[in-house]
Amino acid sequence: MHIAIMGSGGVGGYVGARLQAAGQRIAFIARGAHLDAMRRGGLSIETPDHPVHVGPVTATEHPADVGPVDLVLFCVKLWDTESAARAMAPMIGPHTRVLTLQNGIDSRAMLAAHVAASQVRGGVIYVSAVIDRPGVIRSPGGLHRIVADAAEGDAVMTAFRNACDQAAALEATLTPAIDVAIWEKFIALASLSGATSLLRASMGPILAHPESRVLQRQLVDEAVAVGRATGIAVRDDLADEIMMKLTAMPGAFRSSMAEDLERGKPLELQWLSGRVHALGLQHGVPTPAHSVVYRALALYERGKAV
Repeated sequence: MHIAIMGSGGVGGYVGARLQAAGQRIAFIARGAHLDAMRRGGLSIETPDHPVHVGPVTATEHPADVGPVDLVLFCVKLWDTESAARAMAPMIGPHTRVLTLQNGIDSRAMLAAHVAASQVRGGVIYVSAVIDRPGVIRSPGGLHRIVADAAEGDAVMTAFRNACDQAAALEATLTPAIDVAIWEKFIALASLSGATSLLRASMGPILAHPESRVLQRQLVDEAVAVGRATGIAVRDDLADEIMMKLTAMPGAFRSSMAEDLERGKPLELQWLSGRVHALGLQHGVPTPAHSVVYRALALYERGKAV
C-alpha cells in the first residue's frame, strides 16, 4: 500500500515507522526540526519492546510532493485539523481513504468539511508515543492497537489491517460498530488525560494513592454517564474494564496531553474533558471532576499560561 502519514508526531511517527519496517510504502508529512532530522537520518522508535529505526524515509512538508495515495492516516492534533485537512487535498484521489486516528469524538465531522464523507473512516489508536527529540519517537510500551471502521468490507481498510498484522508491535482490528469504539476510547482517554494533566503525574503514582485513584475512577464514571445520555450503548462493565487496563499500563504511562502541558504546547482540552463538560451541561449530567479539569487547565489551552 501507498500510505501517507498526515502528522508524523508521536502517533503518526509510531505507526508509520512500524509499517515501513514491515515493507509498506510510507510518505511522512512533517515539519520543522523533526522533518529535517527525518530527512537526514530516518526515524527511530525508542521503546522497551521492539525498538526500530527506519531510513531513508520519504518525508516532506508539502502533500503535493506525494500525490494521491491509497490511504491517509490523519494523525494531527485536533487543534490543527482544519489547516491539515485543507493541506492534504493533493493526496486525495477518487479511491483514497482517510482514516482518522485523532482523539475525541468530533474528528470525522471536522474532516467531512474537506473530504467526501464516503472517503472518511473513523478509527482509534491505543498507544503512548511522543516526539522525544527530532527524528525520535519515545514510547513506554504497553498497548499498540488500532480499531478502525470495517466499512462493509472496504478493500482499503482490509489491506490496512493486513499491513498492520505484518508489523511488529502494531495490531489492527476492524469493527462494524466504530461509533461505540470511538466513544469507548474517548471515555478512557478524556479521563486519563484529565488525571495525568491535572495532577502532573503518571499513571503509576495516580493509581497508587487512594485519593487520586478515586479521582481517576470519578472521571471515568462521569464520562460513561455522559456517553449514555447521548444515546451511546455503553457497556455496563466498561468503567471497571478501563480501570483494569489503566492498572495494567506501565507506571510511567501518561497522556499526550500531559506531555504537551509539560512542554508548553497547545492542549486538546476542549475536545476531551471540555467536551465531557459541555455534553454534561447539554444533557443535564453532573460532571464535577471533568469540569474542574477543564476550568483548571483552561489557562494553558493555547500552550502556556496567559
